[in-house]
Amino acid sequence: MILKNISILSFSSLSVRRNADVYIRNGRIEKILDTTPHSSVSDSVIDGKGMYVFPGLTNNHSHTAMTLLRGVAEDVTVGDWFNKYVWIYERSLTPRDVYVGTLLGAAEMLLSGVTAVADHYFNMEQAFDAYTLSGMRANLAWAVFGSGEDSREKYSRALDFTKEYLGKSSRITMSLGPHSPYLCSDDFLKEIVKESENLNIPMHIHVSETSGQVQDSLKTRGLSPIQVLQKTGVLRKGTILAHAYWATDEDLKLVKESGAGIAHCAKTYMKFGDVNNLLSRALDAGIPVGFGSDGCASNNTMDIFETARDAAFLAKCADADPEKGKIDDILPLMTNGAVMGLQNYGEIVPGAPADLVCIKPSTPNMFPGNSIFADILYSLNNRNIDTVIVDGKIAVRDGRLATVDVSSLREEAAEISRRLISTVSDGPMQRYNVSRH
Repeated sequence: MILKNISILSFSSLSVRRNADVYIRNGRIEKILDTTPHSSVSDSVIDGKGMYVFPGLTNNHSHTAMTLLRGVAEDVTVGDWFNKYVWIYERSLTPRDVYVGTLLGAAEMLLSGVTAVADHYFNMEQAFDAYTLSGMRANLAWAVFGSGEDSREKYSRALDFTKEYLGKSSRITMSLGPHSPYLCSDDFLKEIVKESENLNIPMHIHVSETSGQVQDSLKTRGLSPIQVLQKTGVLRKGTILAHAYWATDEDLKLVKESGAGIAHCAKTYMKFGDVNNLLSRALDAGIPVGFGSDGCASNNTMDIFETARDAAFLAKCADADPEKGKIDDILPLMTNGAVMGLQNYGEIVPGAPADLVCIKPSTPNMFPGNSIFADILYSLNNRNIDTVIVDGKIAVRDGRLATVDVSSLREEAAEISRRLISTVSDGPMQRYNVSRH
């Protein structure tokens, strides 16, 4: 495949290379040359005139099948969100539900330029099938709890899945997914660390999401949640720390030393009225940070452009400083593959994976075009996305999905959602008991 006469954007240097031809072979960028005449445009030659191309966006923390729970728990506290809504509804999840919800989420991500996702949820064999069909790149972590109903049986099933599917796809990789240090005992976390070492795969875990979690842990254990992860061995290179939003400065030093990365989900924090300057402190500490959508029950969309925009505003508001959350700080995090272990990701250079997004800046929201980088962060919407390429294959063309037709799933998804939210239960599948501070 060749992208002809296109302008290449670098988010790390905020530079533009115009009139370039990008050659793609075997899923990677083979070479980049100045534009030369070509006789015609065909299926393997895309005319990029008037378009910009940049690397595919990464979603470093997602519960993708939660598309089915979009809009069901609005304007509530964190505790009620878990105990009165989400953890009650999720008791009724079936494998088919996860397949339908994941395929819808994958479609939404591809149409918004997301080419890779770290998905932390249940029934991940169904997620594997959905991502395979969609053409997305994914890292799958089956969420497990250290206690509760049938916890050992569920953990065994998650582990069996991970071992069976490990190495089945070059696009879809595996992680182990303990839920959090407040729901997983130290012994359980240590057990997962041992399995992680045996399988040579990373981990993906929620930690320090709220101030209450940190304060409760310090009060009851004398350790912050991040320190618990260090003590149990979870805090190590390759681990995805979902949120770490209330990590202390001492915690951030531990994260930096460990080589772990942080998935920052700004919209979730803002929806819960939680303002903190984690992003600025983490970047100052030199920690790998990428953006995450979280689940649609808390974020409502899978759109990383939107998440990045929210992250910029949150950084400015948290420090009451308009010079925080700068464009050159935010844009590189949109395509950062390091948090989920993607190599040579985030720049359009020979040898890099051919995961690319082509946009047309020809709509009124992008005029007059004084700064393409400001326009991408603050003005762009999905109408500007023309082509999305994953692993050298077209997933979106002319703004339409090329890999899967999800229109047939809409009615089924609505029926699933109605069933989930009508669940009658004695209580949630887990109990969120963190105090409010």
